[in-house]
Amino acid sequence: MKRIFILAAENSAETYGVELVRALKHRIPGVRLFGVGGDRFHGQGVELVYHNRDFSVVGVFEILFKLMRFHRIMGNLVREAVNRKADAAILIDYPDFNLRLARRLKKAGIPVYYYIAPTVWAWRYRRVRQLRHNTDHLFIIFPFEREIYSREKVNHTYTGHPLIPMVKVKQTRREFRNQHGVSDDEILISLLPGSRSSEIDRLLPAMLNALETLSPGRKLKAFLLQAENIAREQLEGYLKGSTVRVCIIPQAYRFDLINATDLALTTCGTSNLEIALLGVPFIAGYRVSPMTYRLRFLLRIRRYSIVNILAGKEVVPELIQDAFTSGILADHAARLLDDPEALKKMRLQLADVTRPLSRDGDPPDIIARHVASDLLCNN
Repeated sequence: MKRIFILAAENSAETYGVELVRALKHRIPGVRLFGVGGDRFHGQGVELVYHNRDFSVVGVFEILFKLMRFHRIMGNLVREAVNRKADAAILIDYPDFNLRLARRLKKAGIPVYYYIAPTVWAWRYRRVRQLRHNTDHLFIIFPFEREIYSREKVNHTYTGHPLIPMVKVKQTRREFRNQHGVSDDEILISLLPGSRSSEIDRLLPAMLNALETLSPGRKLKAFLLQAENIAREQLEGYLKGSTVRVCIIPQAYRFDLINATDLALTTCGTSNLEIALLGVPFIAGYRVSPMTYRLRFLLRIRRYSIVNILAGKEVVPELIQDAFTSGILADHAARLLDDPEALKKMRLQLADVTRPLSRDGDPPDIIARHVASDLLCNN
């Protein structure tokens, strides 16, 4: 019986990891999986050593405040992997933690597979060296990354982006809008402030205040997506002070909501690509602690939304740190809503950006096939 340690410390990583767990079970009969994840991992039979809510922090200095705790967790995870005689470890994203963990697992003699490469093309290029020495195989999701890792002699496989097969709608735009009482002449605005509590605190108030600025003279309906790790009570606490009626929609309806949306207001992150794949115009924003923001000079790029990074230009507005205010957000939203040609142009550009991100085959199955081949051939 094969034992695999798997770590998905963030909500987006678990989203990709769930499909990978299914693929591993299919490819490796009787495999036992344990490690870090959330309720979805638990539902797939992964034995949780830690729940991923224990890893929910944003920003360099926020992580530093919990450094000793993370060091203790890492030690415990390595001991668990060694004591359970893990045949392999699969680490998903979360580079600041996982690259250090990879070194310790590799030193313990456990083969390390890394899924979703650190963004060395954005900052901290030196992490390429860590990947070369501390991982057995890297699975990359962006086509332009192939050149980097080929040049740097890192064993890698391009899988295509895992969101491609996952972004599927169950309801048509009209069906969703009819079900939720949104008429054809009403503008549906979706709010996707993030999957971390700190993101809600930093972004949602400005989004709600922007809605209040936009609503006079416009027929608006607003929907707020509740990410899996966010308590409804936290969202409702902010909605109490809003004069605009906002309907909370659970995570399970994420893609149907986005597909029915006229304009989305969202954090920079995975949601940007999901929205782009569905061809919906959006505005991206982000705020971190002032101390973390001061480190932006370390970045190799000057764009924050993955859509703009992939395009090499500004396709969607980015409102970062002090620029993310309700007034500026409302101004950008009003300009888009009042200009059908601008919305049309953005939809076309989003299609151009997302078109190259797929390849033949299902990303989780590509990875599971590779891992299974290595493990079963080494019997």
